Amino acid sequence: MKNLWPNFVHRLKIIGKFASIQIVVQALSLVSGILLVRTLDQQQYAYFTIANTMQSTMNLLADTGISMSLSTIGGKVWQDRYRFGQLINTAMQLRYYLAATSISIVTPILIWMLIRNGASLTYAVLITFVVLFGLSFQLTTDVLLVIPRLHSQINKIQNLDLFSSVTRLTLLGISYIFYLNSVVAIGIYSIIIVMQRIMLGRWANEKIDSKASINQEDKKHILVIIKHQVPNTIYYCLQGQLMLYLITLFGDTNNIAEIGALGRLGIVFSLITAVMSNIVLPSISRCQSASLLRKYYLQVLSILFIIAGLMISCTLLFTDQILWILGSKYTSLHKELVLIVINSLFSSIVGIMWSINASKAWINYSWINIPFTLSVQIVLLLVLDLSSVLNVITFNLISQFPAFIVNIYLTNRGIAEYESA
Repeated sequence: MKNLWPNFVHRLKIIGKFASIQIVVQALSLVSGILLVRTLDQQQYAYFTIANTMQSTMNLLADTGISMSLSTIGGKVWQDRYRFGQLINTAMQLRYYLAATSISIVTPILIWMLIRNGASLTYAVLITFVVLFGLSFQLTTDVLLVIPRLHSQINKIQNLDLFSSVTRLTLLGISYIFYLNSVVAIGIYSIIIVMQRIMLGRWANEKIDSKASINQEDKKHILVIIKHQVPNTIYYCLQGQLMLYLITLFGDTNNIAEIGALGRLGIVFSLITAVMSNIVLPSISRCQSASLLRKYYLQVLSILFIIAGLMISCTLLFTDQILWILGSKYTSLHKELVLIVINSLFSSIVGIMWSINASKAWINYSWINIPFTLSVQIVLLLVLDLSSVLNVITFNLISQFPAFIVNIYLTNRGIAEYESA
């Protein structure tokens, strides 16, 4: 216990230093998001929301356990330049294979959703092209990002985030003066991904052998995880974008814009995710002690729930002021705002819990979450009117409780295996 307290204080100092700069990054990102919300009309913002959502879906499908494998294997080989290079190159190769499948599946859905919400075929194809351009660089960016994370190069990660946020806001500001629509906005976000890929590629050469050969053992290990993760990934793709799918089927274009505008406020909560992804998770990946893992986990959950409580309280106190920031098109969404904040925070907590389990490959029996959640959602479909934005957010919030319970089970089971080893 004596050794734990100094480590905890040291970790808090690192988090504090990281968070101070990350607050600036998130503030800039928030301004960029609000600029889009206030500038684009609801139809154009709906297109932007659909495009971003579908790009995230394609990227998630192209990952399917690869990030988990990078954390699991990388936590053991990150100090060996050649060996780490083999892992990175193997992961990149597999990501391209998976991307071909994800693009072929999701692209028609993206075009259909855009056309259903009023876009012409030409405009839908143009948006899709820009989305795919950004995705082509995102595939390797996500893989390379694990290198500075496992090497705890916090300053480099912060510089990357800060550079991206400043550049994005600058480009959006210039476009606002001349011309800004959904295609331009999506294009700017894609350009930022290209810049991130270039910077990460240069940094990667310092820590890995970029010409290292594909490692067949790593490939076998990653493929095993991919096979286990395919059902979960498909399920999470559907669940993660559930609000958008439901609104597309039961609502209208304005409802999509409202969900997208309220979702922009979620950028504030991404500070929590950024701290966990860049500081806490790499630490947990490297930790091999069962007692320390349990204590780290309890510390993380306690901090997350305290932060969530404070954010919900602030939202209740300043609802009118927050809606004013979004603009006159969204000032009536009082209940929706409070509920989306609760939903975003709870989603972040559940996501971080899953990331902790994934970083240690504690994923056996995670399939339990699928029938558990679907059972809850069948009941919700029978009792909720999903043409209402409020009810769609409620549906999404309640749907996350099964995942919360399953993640607690997975963590306890994983730590128990460490204790018995």
